[in-house]
Amino acid sequence: MRFDALENSRVGIIGAGREGRSVWRQLRRRFPHKPLSLFSESAVDEAFLQQLDPSLERVKTGPLDVMELAQFDVLVRSAGVSIYRDELAELRSGGMQFTTASSLWFAENPQAKTICISGTLGKSTTAKLTAHLLNHAGVRARLAGNIGKPMLDCDSDAVDWWVIELSSFQISDLEAKPDIAVLLNISEDHLDWHRGLENYRADKLRLAELARDGRVIANYTDKVLNQSLMGSPAVTWFNVRTQWEAGKDYVFRISEMAGGPGIAYDQLFGAVSLPGEHNMQNLAAAMTVVDTLGLKVPSMHDALFTFTALPHRLQTLGIKSGIRYVDDSISTTPVSVTAALETMGGSGVVLLLGGMDRGLDWSGFAADLASRAPHAIITLPDNGPGIAATLEAAGVRPAGGIHPAGDLQEAVALAEKLAPANGCILLSPGAPSFPHFRDFEERGERFRTYSGF
Repeated sequence: MRFDALENSRVGIIGAGREGRSVWRQLRRRFPHKPLSLFSESAVDEAFLQQLDPSLERVKTGPLDVMELAQFDVLVRSAGVSIYRDELAELRSGGMQFTTASSLWFAENPQAKTICISGTLGKSTTAKLTAHLLNHAGVRARLAGNIGKPMLDCDSDAVDWWVIELSSFQISDLEAKPDIAVLLNISEDHLDWHRGLENYRADKLRLAELARDGRVIANYTDKVLNQSLMGSPAVTWFNVRTQWEAGKDYVFRISEMAGGPGIAYDQLFGAVSLPGEHNMQNLAAAMTVVDTLGLKVPSMHDALFTFTALPHRLQTLGIKSGIRYVDDSISTTPVSVTAALETMGGSGVVLLLGGMDRGLDWSGFAADLASRAPHAIITLPDNGPGIAATLEAAGVRPAGGIHPAGDLQEAVALAEKLAPANGCILLSPGAPSFPHFRDFEERGERFRTYSGF
C-alpha cells in the first residue's frame, strides 16, 4: 500500500511515538487538508501536540476502543502496538486494512537497494557497523529504521544502499522484498508482545522469507537459525569455515588456497569501541555483508578505529574514586546481560539488574551465573524480586550479596557502597525500561546523572 491509496481513505494512526509521528508528517505533507486521527495509550509529547491543527487533527489517549477504530478505512500500526492484541485481531477479522510506517516506505521505494538486519542481540551495532564499513568502501550507505531516523523521514537522494535495522515488531507484518536480510541470533525476547516464543521466532525468521528472492546472511552457530535455514540455497553463513568467524577480540577467515594444498588466513582485530566476543559476532556479520556485495574496505584499521559505538551499549561514563561506571541500558534480555558480564569480567562488577517484567525465564541465566557471579547484584523493579529468587534458587552467591533497590537512584547509591577497589558499576538491566522510564535512553541518562557524570 502506497500513500496515494490513503488520499481518499479515512486514516487512523495507532501510536503517537516516533513512527506514528513520522507517518503523520508524511500524510500532512502530501495531503494538507486531510483529517487525521491519532490514538495513543500513553501520554503524548506536548511539543508534538502543539504542532497539530485542531480543525483537522485529533489525538485520543487511553485504551484502544474497537468500535471507534472500526470507523476508519485504514489503520497505520506503530511498531510498539502488538499485532497479536485482541483489539487488532477483532478489527482484522472485520476486514480492516492495516499498514505500517515500514511497509509504506518499502512501497514508496521499490527500487531502493536494502540490507535489513535483525536479531535478538546486536542488531543496532551491526547495522551501524555495516553502514560505516560500506561508506569506507566507497558506497553511499544510509542507516535507518529502528536506529537513526525513521525511514519515512530520511532523504532518499544519493543513496546506494540502505542499511535498515528491523525489530520483530516491524517484521511481523512487514510488506517488503529486502535485497539482503541479515539474521544474527534468536533467543527469548518480547514474549509478551508476540504472545509466546513460537510467534517471536516465526516473526524474526519471516525476514528470511521476505528476502527469498535476494540473499540471506545468517549466523551458523545460532541453533534456531541453523535448524530453520539449513539447506536454503539463498543463505550465506558466517561463523563457519571459509567465511568470517568471531574470536574473543578478533574476527578471522580461513580460505582454501587456489591451485594447491594449504590455507590462507585473514585476521582482523576489533576496536576499543567494539569490546567483547559478542561485538566480534557483529563484525563477522558486517564483513560478510561487505564480501557479499563484492566490496573491499581499503584500510580496515582506519575504518575500525574511526567507528564509534552506540550510546548506552557498554558505554564507559567515567571513573570516580577508582570505580568505573558502565552504561549498558540498551540491554533488555538475559542473553545481553551475559554478554556484558563476559566482556567486563565478573569479579569486581556490581551489576544493576531488572526492569519491566515480560515473563522471561531467567533460570538459564542463573545457572550460567552460579559459577561466575559478579561481586554483587542489585535488583530493580519490577521483575527484580523474581530474578533474585531465581538466582538464589540456582545457588548464585555473590561475595557482595544480592540486594533489592526501590529505584535506579537508590541502586546507584548502594552500588557505590558495595563496589570493591578498582571495581565497576554496570547497568545492564536485561529488561525494558517501562514503565519507570520513557525508553532505554532515558534510563541510561538517569544512570549518568545519578552517577555524577
